[in-house]
Amino acid sequence: MKISKLFAITLQSKIRLVFFVVALLYNLILGFYLKDYLVLSPTLTVFYLLSVLPTLFLIVEIKTKAMRTAVYISMILIACINFAYTVYCRRTLPFLALISLAIVLVYFIAFADKAGKDNLLTKIFVFVLFAIIIAMLFSAYIFVYKQADVSLTNGQATLWDTNTVELADEICADCDTDEEKVKSIYNWIIHNFKYDYRYTPVIQYFDVRKTLSTKKGICYDFAHLFTALCRSQNIPCFVVDGNKRDNIQYHHTWNRVYFNCSWWNLDVTFDTVQTQEQGKLYGFRIIESVYLQDEEYIITKIY
Repeated sequence: MKISKLFAITLQSKIRLVFFVVALLYNLILGFYLKDYLVLSPTLTVFYLLSVLPTLFLIVEIKTKAMRTAVYISMILIACINFAYTVYCRRTLPFLALISLAIVLVYFIAFADKAGKDNLLTKIFVFVLFAIIIAMLFSAYIFVYKQADVSLTNGQATLWDTNTVELADEICADCDTDEEKVKSIYNWIIHNFKYDYRYTPVIQYFDVRKTLSTKKGICYDFAHLFTALCRSQNIPCFVVDGNKRDNIQYHHTWNRVYFNCSWWNLDVTFDTVQTQEQGKLYGFRIIESVYLQDEEYIITKIY
């Protein structure tokens, strides 16, 4: 009987170790994939940590109902904030973090031993980790919903990496003022990119690596690329979503950027197409406020 019980405990520990190693390796691979973003985006760093921290629940044996409840609550909260971030900011990367969460959840549902008592050290470990996760969730909420000025934010709908910064530095190498930088970025995009008429995404989200490598995109891609390049140079810039007033089904995305003590309206996508067709450009048009309504479009979001 004692040998059987010892074998069961050993087997339980081995299963837990296997899940811990799998979750740890997954997070290391994910971190390596995101490393160029994590350096520059506090928002994405917080969400990455929310992927890593639940893995630590696998270090100790958690058997009692109270401890398991704390684990489940923390994982549910993490899943909810990741889902909210995905919907609000149109980012797909939080779903990668949910895979790590699923690994931990599968262990506790299918393999964790429900009998026994937690020792004091286990309780301290779980409650400390639970408190850290709650703090990270609050930080994620602040980064996504409560930032006072998102015109320079990296990590919401607009996300760029270290390579993007290097590219922007190269484009703006001979520029001295913000106006010169903005117009250099604008000219570089409209002369080097083509509108992708075949691309009809079900869900729009901005992938800076894809857009830069393909040199193609739709209005959502071009507007966010322009924003990413401007913000990486510390130039305030917003993305604007809207529906055409005479055709509510027609959606469009453009920009509003700040330089020379004024906000300017511009449509990089329109001017990219016009450059290819040698037509008249929209250019830069000064506006009184970044939140000024548009004559042609009903604005649905400025971010």
